[in-house]
Amino acid sequence: MIGPSWLVEDMLRVEGLMLETAGASTNPLVGEAASHLLKAGGKRLRPALVMIASRAGRPGARESDLAAAAIELVHVATLYHDDVIDETDTRRGAPTVHSKWGLEVAVLSGDYLFAQGCLLGATAGGEVSTILSRAIAEVCEGQIVETTALGDARRPPEEYMSTIERKTAALFAAGCELGAATSGASGERRRSLVTYGRRLGLAFQIVDDLLDLVGDPELTGKVPGTDLREGVFTLPVLLAGRREPALLERLDAGERDLDTLLPLVVSGGGIEEATERARTLATGAVEALEGLPDEDWTEALRSIPQGVLAQL
Repeated sequence: MIGPSWLVEDMLRVEGLMLETAGASTNPLVGEAASHLLKAGGKRLRPALVMIASRAGRPGARESDLAAAAIELVHVATLYHDDVIDETDTRRGAPTVHSKWGLEVAVLSGDYLFAQGCLLGATAGGEVSTILSRAIAEVCEGQIVETTALGDARRPPEEYMSTIERKTAALFAAGCELGAATSGASGERRRSLVTYGRRLGLAFQIVDDLLDLVGDPELTGKVPGTDLREGVFTLPVLLAGRREPALLERLDAGERDLDTLLPLVVSGGGIEEATERARTLATGAVEALEGLPDEDWTEALRSIPQGVLAQL
């Protein structure tokens, strides 16, 4: 991750800790499967949020490193399970674990990463385990709720927002809170950072959903239209459906082809309105930092929402 020199150094330490923890098993298959997606790369936003937010207090604590590694292992674990549920063949430009080693290995490798992440959290002590466990519960709750809405093209957009606040924004908020908690930041700074993280997470997920429809697979590393094929109707589709009856008719009839449906999503204003919501949330994330000092770490936080939007 590009940023201040201290952040580069912090992330190198966290990267090493993640790979060491994921590959800790004496069984070669366990270590290889658990490390597979970590080695494929990734944005590392969640651990970066921990390390940047730790500057709100006393940075440099070993507990911050442990918390940062823990939250990324938990995030990667959710991706392993997501790929199994979605039957996705590639992730970050690499074969998914289930496509390479099978469903059983993928599910159990995800479980292994969850456990290893929780172990790091317990090793860090303090509030880390509580914050992490609460976030994991929110993520799981959001994922469960999402499965109940599969194929529902008339799902209220507000319900979608509530779901992604759990399944995605919870880990962003937790990353900021972990950084504040492990560095002893004040309650006021901690609250501002959590608000920032939650709004950033919401913006991030909306952008991710937009990229599933209009993104370049060479850049995203994912096959376009995956959500549509799985019957997961995201914000752009739900918004467009309120104005474009033809879109609802085709979705109700079981149409899932991206090339057929995307023009209707566009004509219904779904892309435009979802993009505007993402921009509003990104702006709101930056506004949450207004009470914090104007320093290099807050500047790093301010730059992240714009980087998220720049993918569109």
